[in-house]
Amino acid sequence: QRRNILRGGLAAALTLPVAGVQAVEYTKDLKWDKTADVVVLGYGGAGACAAIEAHDAGAKVLILEKLAQGGGNTAVSSGGFMIPKDAKDAYTYLNATYAFADSEKDEALLDVFCKEIQGAKTFIEGLKPDTKLMIYGHAGFASLPGADKWRIRGKKRGGDMLFDQYRYAVEEVRKIEVMLETPALELIRRNGEVVGVVAQHAGKRINIRANRAVVVATGGYEFDAQSLRTYALGTEIQGLGSPGNTGDGLRMTQTM
Repeated sequence: QRRNILRGGLAAALTLPVAGVQAVEYTKDLKWDKTADVVVLGYGGAGACAAIEAHDAGAKVLILEKLAQGGGNTAVSSGGFMIPKDAKDAYTYLNATYAFADSEKDEALLDVFCKEIQGAKTFIEGLKPDTKLMIYGHAGFASLPGADKWRIRGKKRGGDMLFDQYRYAVEEVRKIEVMLETPALELIRRNGEVVGVVAQHAGKRINIRANRAVVVATGGYEFDAQSLRTYALGTEIQGLGSPGNTGDGLRMTQTM
């Protein structure tokens, strides 16, 4: 099934328009075709989680997905997520990975992540009734401090099964509107604030108003040759993940 997702997604992605490099300035004569409180761009795991949280906070949510089905990288992943025993253990291991890779670290962001990840198991289990998770792996760098405190949990091995949890919570429980085959093209801004998005649906450009926020969850750029040449080291880099990851969100947000 994951092979089918990749094969079909790549064929579809190659025929879609590329997101613009300029934001659209709002004018009084601009007409809105749809309105929501929160517009989420991208229907993978991140977009689904953002939509669920916004809906549960009382917002009217609309999801735009440029491919014919949702899933993103989540649907083609191994389907697991890492859960440490507590926030202290999480920090010990993740801090060691930064040192191991000689990478820059945002201390405040890491601290928030280590605290919030404690609720991931409960969150996933709560998306769909009778969800039972299993432990099928451990931390990837076993020699680093704190690695023995991590467990990889999942329903079964398979990202399509994990995404089905999100899909069920989004579409069947909360009835959040999802517009498939609707790529976002440009952000609409007013006085430096994002107030909407231009998208393409059924061959036409439409303007969608966001009363409260536009959430960009469009993935990376591993299937965009120009972005790879610009941002990645090396040549002839092959994409691994969802074929929909063509740098759309990156280009749109750079215009702000």
